[in-house]
Amino acid sequence: MASDGRSGVTETALAPVGSVEVSVFATPTGARLRLRRGGAAPEEAYLDPLELEGLTRARHKPFAPLGRAAAPADEALARAAAAARLERLQNEFALVGVAVARCGAGEALFIRDLNAGLGIVLVPDEVAALLRARHRDFAPLVDTSDLVAIPEPDIDEV
Repeated sequence: MASDGRSGVTETALAPVGSVEVSVFATPTGARLRLRRGGAAPEEAYLDPLELEGLTRARHKPFAPLGRAAAPADEALARAAAAARLERLQNEFALVGVAVARCGAGEALFIRDLNAGLGIVLVPDEVAALLRARHRDFAPLVDTSDLVAIPEPDIDEV
């Protein structure tokens, strides 16, 4: 864990997924998932807990950076992800757990919405696609207005 005592910033490296380094980047204003790839043209992205929570819905909603609905992960990789120790990221809107899972089938980024129980396993190509995503790309995933809710009884009709 790297720390900058003066500014209250810490960074906890998780592991690389393909060519992308994954870490938890925490500041006094909250934690973010940091994705970084070096090279001739370095790329970097910071995803907040609400965006990560939205990613757990990527199989059910359109998400342009992935170009399609996220494909289900290899079964062995999904089992490894489910058993991985999760790093918690939280803000006032969302609570998620993230981990990097490894097995014979490869490596992946696992994200679980700890409130709803939804999870997604993203393979290296999908994690790399997140480097090019913009915050506005997450809007369809973050908008929950089309989710089915159990109606509450109207107190005037009870």
